[in-house]
Amino acid sequence: MKRNTSFFLISSLVFLAIVAGLIAWQWDALVNKIAGEKIDEERQAWMERTRELETMILELQQGKESKPLLPTQRLSQVFGPNSSLVKGVSPRSMKCQELEESLHAFCQYLDAGETFRSQKTHRDSWALFTSTLDSLERRPPVISGESYNPALIVENSFYFFRLLGREKIDLIREVIKFESDLAEPLMGIMYYWLMAGRSCDKLPSPSSALKFMYNYAGFFLNTLGGHSYLYRQDSKISLLTVYYSILVIHEANMRELNEVGFDLRLFLPNIFQEIQSRNDLLYAEDYLQTLTNLQLQYFRLE
Repeated sequence: MKRNTSFFLISSLVFLAIVAGLIAWQWDALVNKIAGEKIDEERQAWMERTRELETMILELQQGKESKPLLPTQRLSQVFGPNSSLVKGVSPRSMKCQELEESLHAFCQYLDAGETFRSQKTHRDSWALFTSTLDSLERRPPVISGESYNPALIVENSFYFFRLLGREKIDLIREVIKFESDLAEPLMGIMYYWLMAGRSCDKLPSPSSALKFMYNYAGFFLNTLGGHSYLYRQDSKISLLTVYYSILVIHEANMRELNEVGFDLRLFLPNIFQEIQSRNDLLYAEDYLQTLTNLQLQYFRLE
């Protein structure tokens, strides 16, 4: 009996050894076959997606001119009759000096309004704007590590309130409330002006302006505290904040300064669909064209 058992065990081991040898012998072929099928499937899917995006580009380029959503009288009232915005130019196409002049014009408009004329402390909106930027630059938020340090979630959730204080926050909220129809052109103006280094007279260092913007792009895209601020804002402001944050991360990728390693493929499809589904954006074609180009770039297979 023992002899039969030993023979059975030896036979089983020999059989398993032969099977293992055959598997090892054909392992590379099996892996290549499975991987090849998977790669072919992914390549086919992204080829179809690329064709869809290229079709969208053609549709955007051949699309009909849309009716302006913001009356030219309103733009002229705030930015002046000679502003490029009044002529239908988007902030992306404006020169640095034009962007800066538009910001000054908006601040002059605010100073003449009731919101700032009734203020005792902050009656100069340009001074408030630049001092706020200085505060944000001096003490940037923590943009990673919330999962390891839950206290960061609380800190980020109250970040702006603790940094700027109730008085400034209330004033900023009031401006957003009463000038909400100007949010879209203003956000574009501020983005391109900030990326130019907050000065048109001298060139910024290659990374200084981007580093400042990168911290806040990461804050809104990657932290629960940043998300909580977006949830409390008007949907258009939240959407455009995410859009411009994506542009900042893309610029960081181009300059190899994406230190945290944010992956834009997690955000691009959703933001594209959200913008495409809205009918209240002045520069929707600009946004969709830019996002289409980014998707073609980031989802292209090597």
